[in-house]
Amino acid sequence: MPKKIIFVGTTEFGIPTLEKLMKDYELVLIITQPDKPAGRDKKLTPPPIKTWAEKNNIKVLQPQKILDSKLQILDPQPDLMIVAAYGQIIPKEILDLPKFGSINIHGSILPKYRGASPIQAAIANGDAETGITLIQMDEKMDHGPLIAAKTININSNDNYMTLHKKLSDTAADLVAETLPKWVSGEIKPYEQNHEKATFVHLLSKNDSKINWSRPSIEIDRQIRAFNPEPGTWTTLANKHLKILAAEIIADHKIELPGKLYVANGELAVKCLDSGLLLKKVKPEGKNEMTGKDFLNGLKNLNNKIFI
Repeated sequence: MPKKIIFVGTTEFGIPTLEKLMKDYELVLIITQPDKPAGRDKKLTPPPIKTWAEKNNIKVLQPQKILDSKLQILDPQPDLMIVAAYGQIIPKEILDLPKFGSINIHGSILPKYRGASPIQAAIANGDAETGITLIQMDEKMDHGPLIAAKTININSNDNYMTLHKKLSDTAADLVAETLPKWVSGEIKPYEQNHEKATFVHLLSKNDSKINWSRPSIEIDRQIRAFNPEPGTWTTLANKHLKILAAEIIADHKIELPGKLYVANGELAVKCLDSGLLLKKVKPEGKNEMTGKDFLNGLKNLNNKIFI
């Protein structure tokens, strides 16, 4: 059994795995991204993985390029390196340093959704299931041989936050189950079907802008895929409005897509085919509020259209 593990990651996605690893293994080093400005005041903020490591008294490195830390990676003579949501491509000379190589945790069933946003893609595309894949890392993104995978269902009300939590817990269980079999040689990795690979990109602000001329089910999926961050958005009277939660309603009003109206005492908006009740919104410069509270602050709905 390997005892010395290096963990490489940045977001909270890897924390459940770290919690399990520290019970049975020695976490000799954690590598994460440098602190970055965040929030309105652009305060320098540590990655969640760094905060966890310091709380648990584990050595942390934050190189601009992981190759700069080659000597520090070699020093503890690691048996294995585990990578999850790191945010950098890791060169082969680093991947090959540990005795049992390097394993990546990916938030989809590869080769589907290689890249930076597999959780959002699964929700936005209306997939019924997704999962976690462990791969033996090579120098290409999410490309290496398959080690293990576990599938989970996506519920109709899942958003990014709830599915992220389910997948991160699934990853922790799968890593715990797989490591003993991996180092014993019981698991033999096998190539992905590269011809079936699909790719998802790093999300931008434009990806989260709502096009109200689309069907309501597609817009609902988009809202859930981007909740809570960065949040889908639209504009009203030249001001940004984030739409954080909505509910499809089966009406067929003859209105322009984006037109606001009242349905069952709540604020609704017309989509291509039906409507959406706005359950939670965040106006520009203000705190989150219910759609009802936002409705109460509008003077009238005549000719009000989201664009």
